[in-house]
Amino acid sequence: MAFRTFDDMDSMFDQMDQMFDDMRASWMGMTPQLESGNGSDLVTADASATSLTERDGSYVFVMDLPGFEREDIELTFRDGLLHIDAVTEIDHDSEFVSMHQSRRSSEHVRIPGEIVGEEIEATYRNGVLEVHLPMLESEDDYHISIQD
Repeated sequence: MAFRTFDDMDSMFDQMDQMFDDMRASWMGMTPQLESGNGSDLVTADASATSLTERDGSYVFVMDLPGFEREDIELTFRDGLLHIDAVTEIDHDSEFVSMHQSRRSSEHVRIPGEIVGEEIEATYRNGVLEVHLPMLESEDDYHISIQD
């Protein structure tokens, strides 16, 4: 009969903990955060798809934000940066389970040129945020001739 030392047992439990952590991380991108109370708290590790393009004299920023309401999203533009912060809290209560889910998504996007801040427009439809940032038209463009 072989006896295992406590070090062997600790190693086995560490391996099991790592396996469970790996399973939780791969299960729909959710990682648990324990909190006092009966419910568990799940925070989604959000990797939102984003793009910034130029179209018709504007920079157009698009970000996937499924599961949020328009009121959950805060947009600000300051010092050449577009700030997008979205937060939602959802409580699921049933006879057997009480769960609190918190989702957060945050992006800070550097806009490469100057824009007209007063004319920024944003829409949010079907989980997609679209922000139009009109470019500042420069009247200081001059044609330069090239000499021999």
